[in-house]
Amino acid sequence: MAKQRLQESITTLEGRLSRGEMDRAAALDLAAAYRLSGRLKDAGDLLASRLQAGDPDWETCRACVECYHEAGEMESAVAVLNHWASLFRDRAEFWMLRGFLLEVMGDWEAALGEHNMARQIAPHMAEANYRHGVALMHLGRYDEAVGDFLKTLRLRPNLARPQINVGLCLEALGRPKEAVIAFEKALALDPECGDAHLNLGALYGELGQQAMALEHCEQALALDPTSGEAAYNAALALVDRDPDQAVRYLKRAVASDPENLDALHRLGMVAQGRGRWETAAGYFQRVIDRDSERLDSLFALAVCHSKSERCSDAIGAFHALLERDPGNAKAWFYLGVAYDKIGSSEEAREAYRRADEMAASRGREDA
Repeated sequence: MAKQRLQESITTLEGRLSRGEMDRAAALDLAAAYRLSGRLKDAGDLLASRLQAGDPDWETCRACVECYHEAGEMESAVAVLNHWASLFRDRAEFWMLRGFLLEVMGDWEAALGEHNMARQIAPHMAEANYRHGVALMHLGRYDEAVGDFLKTLRLRPNLARPQINVGLCLEALGRPKEAVIAFEKALALDPECGDAHLNLGALYGELGQQAMALEHCEQALALDPTSGEAAYNAALALVDRDPDQAVRYLKRAVASDPENLDALHRLGMVAQGRGRWETAAGYFQRVIDRDSERLDSLFALAVCHSKSERCSDAIGAFHALLERDPGNAKAWFYLGVAYDKIGSSEEAREAYRRADEMAASRGREDA
């Protein structure tokens, strides 16, 4: 029914357009209807033609750029902004929109310059300071970004997102306890802020406060049951005290994100710890299939093959590992064990010799 009404509205407005009866308000209405129906490029084209036909205004220009962006027509979006730059360059919103398009294209350095122009025009505009901080954060300039986010909060003290970003910056700067305070402040502003719960779950886990970590992970999952990251962090909080529950969370994390290699590796480690070598090998193999350079999983896979008497598979996996990490004394030792199991004494002696050689070399380096 709603789709039918939307189409009727489009038909009516298109009729006005064909009769030359479309004013600015009607054009914006038709563009909005096109957007709702998924005709994003049509919306952009309509608004671009309106800009060319009459007195251009900022709302039409902004909506046109947004439609082209949503349609994936980035060249058209940039072209519209550039074409009307002389009219709108005194508006902070113009520079922020240019900055946003540059962010989408991955040019954070250039985006920073545009957001700086916006701040110069409107130094007390919260969004201009916020976007400048976001660009700084993406460029790894965390200390400076914190300053922008704190200024944003002075201008708009009820916003949780800038407070979240303060926490992310402090975490990146290696100041986890201060980051916890920032995320707790975000929760005070918005008790249902899933990102705050998610980050607190991870940070409390890193700080060894597993009960608090689990509490926040479960809150994050209550807000977003599909969050693989929250499920994974909940598993980390439980892995030592309740491995069965940890496994359930790890499987939930993998169900949400089949590419979560850390969760797959952890599932393998739990199965390995229980002596379920084939099950563990299956998890480690899934990791290796997606990332052949994941050496911890490759080593664990080789050990599982050896423990389950699949010695030829173990030997192949150890050799693959040693091609990438020839100084791995443990891998050389376990390779010797695998060769011993199949009666290849000469190869086993050579592997043990290399293990001793690597261990002695490591000892000299440590000394």
